[in-house]
Amino acid sequence: MTKRQLNEKFKQFACSHYGCDGGNLDSSVWVCGLEWGTEFKDLADLEKAMEGPFNVGNWDGQVQERLKYQYNNKIAWLYSYLYGWEHGHKEQAVRHKLMCSDGIGFKMNAFPISFKNRSSVSWNSDMAKRIGLHSFEVYLEWCISHRGRFFQSLVKKHSPRVIVCTGKGSMMSFFRFFDCDLTTVDDGEMFNVARCNDNNTLVFVVPFFGGASGINSFDKMATLASNISKYADNALGSTDWK
Repeated sequence: MTKRQLNEKFKQFACSHYGCDGGNLDSSVWVCGLEWGTEFKDLADLEKAMEGPFNVGNWDGQVQERLKYQYNNKIAWLYSYLYGWEHGHKEQAVRHKLMCSDGIGFKMNAFPISFKNRSSVSWNSDMAKRIGLHSFEVYLEWCISHRGRFFQSLVKKHSPRVIVCTGKGSMMSFFRFFDCDLTTVDDGEMFNVARCNDNNTLVFVVPFFGGASGINSFDKMATLASNISKYADNALGSTDWK
């Protein structure tokens, strides 16, 4: 029977802020994706990333530049509708310091290794040996358990009101990652939701931001934000969280 040695550098890399854009952890609303949509050139490139640093990132001084990416731009739509910002989501994102260390929003990913998309994933024998995990599926499970605990501690410490996770096909991965109480899973219009953090945080799993079947218009995002706000107000109370 083969027993692999887990790479300690990978463990430190995975159980950290790596793979997250970051922002202000004390924000009421966090956004969580699966992983960054870029790719490491090769294993040497990944190993370099595993050297660190693993600090909390942010968009300080870069908001306008970051909004050039369609996914980030749609995140700005979401915050604009949730917070009731005035017309002009890009200008308002800069004004309110979206994903900045002293601004609004925190952006993270459940998994640290970036892939262009899931169909591009290659987990060959060299990757398995370097990381110490048999396959991509095993890697995902390891991260849900171990990286998940790291972020669960941050949720407990900072207590966001809402975490919006993008990708309904990964609903259970998100719920398990944040250690949601599975007896609280519920359906809403355009989302699934469950509670975590002693029922103080709602984890919403929504369609991906973009693509033919995702949230791809202002109207869809406005409806999603309204539905999330109404559900959260009913579940947690309509206190002034903005």
